[in-house]
Amino acid sequence: MIRVSCSTLETYYKYLFSHEEEIEKFTNGFNINYTHFFRDWEVFKTFQDLFLLCLDRKRNYFDDSIKPDTSKLKRFHTKENYLKNQAKKKEIKNTTDQFESNVLTILNPLSIFRKIKDRNKSNIIIDILSAPCASGEEPYTLAMILDNLKQNIPNFPKYRIIATDIDQEAINKAITGIYEEISMKEIPEFYKNKYVIKDETHFGNRYTLSEKIKNKVEFIKEDLTKGHIKPWKYDIIFCRYLLIYFNRIKRDKFLKIIENKLNIGGLLILGKTETLFNKNSVLRLIDEKNHIYIRSH
Repeated sequence: MIRVSCSTLETYYKYLFSHEEEIEKFTNGFNINYTHFFRDWEVFKTFQDLFLLCLDRKRNYFDDSIKPDTSKLKRFHTKENYLKNQAKKKEIKNTTDQFESNVLTILNPLSIFRKIKDRNKSNIIIDILSAPCASGEEPYTLAMILDNLKQNIPNFPKYRIIATDIDQEAINKAITGIYEEISMKEIPEFYKNKYVIKDETHFGNRYTLSEKIKNKVEFIKEDLTKGHIKPWKYDIIFCRYLLIYFNRIKRDKFLKIIENKLNIGGLLILGKTETLFNKNSVLRLIDEKNHIYIRSH
């Protein structure tokens, strides 16, 4: 407001929408863009398990690759927190078992399951959207998981990952693929050693993603509340920690856009603090722990 000589919020609001270049500056300066690799690791574990279930593969080989090192998780540091974590482990197992039961019940209509069955056809691609993607840690996490599965499972299905955000600076950083220590605080050592190059600088450690992983994600700058540029529909949409910023009217309008971009049997994954309250929605909850919804019709 000081920079453009506006003394009240009302005058700045009017200025903002009468100067296109100011909207860009405001967006880049105002967005939080808080994220890191494997944020809420249980969600990514479930994401991996979905593919293994659909491919009829055992999870044993992959079970420990996603969970971060205990030394990186502060909640393990005291006896009290350790006991809490043991209880949480039991809760996660029970929830995971329930989730698998739910998935097996709806496995046939599940969008990725149908595509995996037809994966030998040349035009079959599993489409995944990460929005908002901030500086790219979330879609790159998905790319690491899928690339690792592809290396270990013959005839793994084709896939593409699209990531969008309204913030051009965040998109630029994502495309560059260079990160600081804070982005690495929960990345498992397995993936860090496999896909990240560490450089020591005068300003601290710098981490650069392998070109292989960077090439797995296409980044787009757009305001998703106004629509999405790609014409196809998605099998999985990650849309975490965005709905909490919308009022009810804005949220309902936005969810219509998301619903229309999901295949029937497609999955919407929200943040752990987000819930859908619209009982008339075509989205049905199938994982209460990780807030995963399926488009039922």
